[in-house]
Amino acid sequence: MKIRALGPLSGAVGEREKGDTFDVSAEVGKELIARGYVEEVPAKPAAPAKADSAKE
Repeated sequence: MKIRALGPLSGAVGEREKGDTFDVSAEVGKELIARGYVEEVPAKPAAPAKADSAKE
């Protein structure tokens, strides 16, 4: 799970500053979100492949 720190954090996730994004297990992420320390970063959808434009 990718999360973003809402303030400075230190502990099992290391030293993190407000705005830092990092990956944690789903269990740890849910606990930190429930405590209001972080927010989940939505997964970016894969960018669609660019179609080759027809050249005349």
